[in-house]
Amino acid sequence: MTTGTAGLPAPVGAASSRAALDRVRRYLYEELGPQRGPAGAGLARARALFGALGDPQDRFRAVHVAGTAGKGSVSTVVASLLRAHGFRVGAHVSPHAYCLLERFQVDGAPVRADLVDAELARIRPAVEAVERAGHGRPSFFEVTNALAFGLFADRVDHGVIETGVGGLLDSTNTITRADKLAVITPIGLDHQDLLGATVREIAAQKAGILPCGGRAVAARPRSAEVEDVLSAEAARRSCDLRWVDLDPPAVRSWSGPSGTELQLRGQPPLSLGLTGRHQAGNAHLALRAVEAIAARDGWSLDADAVWLGMRSATLPGRFERRAIAGRPAVLDGAHNPMKLAALVATLREVHPGVRFPWVLAFRQDKDLEGALHVVAPVASLVVATEFRADGGDHPAGASVPAELVAAAAAHRGIPTAVERDPVRAVGRAGEQADEAVPVVVSGSFHLLAAVHGATVPG
Repeated sequence: MTTGTAGLPAPVGAASSRAALDRVRRYLYEELGPQRGPAGAGLARARALFGALGDPQDRFRAVHVAGTAGKGSVSTVVASLLRAHGFRVGAHVSPHAYCLLERFQVDGAPVRADLVDAELARIRPAVEAVERAGHGRPSFFEVTNALAFGLFADRVDHGVIETGVGGLLDSTNTITRADKLAVITPIGLDHQDLLGATVREIAAQKAGILPCGGRAVAARPRSAEVEDVLSAEAARRSCDLRWVDLDPPAVRSWSGPSGTELQLRGQPPLSLGLTGRHQAGNAHLALRAVEAIAARDGWSLDADAVWLGMRSATLPGRFERRAIAGRPAVLDGAHNPMKLAALVATLREVHPGVRFPWVLAFRQDKDLEGALHVVAPVASLVVATEFRADGGDHPAGASVPAELVAAAAAHRGIPTAVERDPVRAVGRAGEQADEAVPVVVSGSFHLLAAVHGATVPG
């Protein structure tokens, strides 16, 4: 067989790749059907599925990332730093912004569609067997986990695995290797229908990934409740938990039109591939995670590799600057008040004193009032729109009706408009602002996907 880099089969043609991706999508979105992920079945079904496949989740050194905000960014920077130090690295992140293949990355690039298709063909009999055994049909997220684990097993040095929802009952929490490193990002309110009504309950779910007798790093919480929960669970599990400060004076940062720089005490500035003060905190947490791995495994960080890893880490749909019909736009998947507050802070840093036209759409399970409370101070206009969800991890069907989003924005004194077509909504928002002011598109990755085809890099 002709092979490409790293012993993988040589690339196939574009038509074959499209056909392979179509087969994968058809199976995951249509044949599996919409399901609610891991909450209902606990971990029994996931353990049964992965066990039938030879427990691939335990056949690489894992970094397991949970939290409310920053999981994808921290996962991406950890993977980039490890890769810059010469390791072969897999990264399993979710949700994807534009293409399903974003969920399965090796060495910084999505795994090819034909390889994902071949792995899915290997997995499908196990999916059927698990259902016949009475565990219920594995969910979209469980099957994508199985795909990532199978693609990484015995092929990568490290696999960076982002949880889907929570941690304790998340199907990624089947990793049992003693050398797993847990990473916990900032915790706030989100997915309250699944994780609990209070930040204490949510923190308990996130703490579920802490390894017994292992190591973890966590963002130092601003909430004493969260710190108490994580500390108590770490002590119960004999887990060596290291706190990481994400705020000054430990972390200083500057953002402007050219991007974000991170300044750590006693070190030269680092240019980041991700934009925003919150991304500087995420990058610091990722760096401390990689330091913990290096200390555990007996190697040292290299300053040049750290610089390269920080600079080359990028993630779709996070302060992504694009252009639509010649107008600047910022696409960001921020969908809860915590993430939107970080987006607003970055906009203020990059464009001080400016108010922005926003295009907004939200899934039905999101805190609409809380989101608009955050957006209102910097919005010159809200154009409310809608999207259709494919299904996947947490299907919510149609988005919140555009009229309800517009009414909530108007209640806060923001000029509003309704345009159900997302691409037309972006054009309409752009007509209402100075040509140099970007249109901000946020509220859901489904919305970003709906407008992405009309954009070009900004």
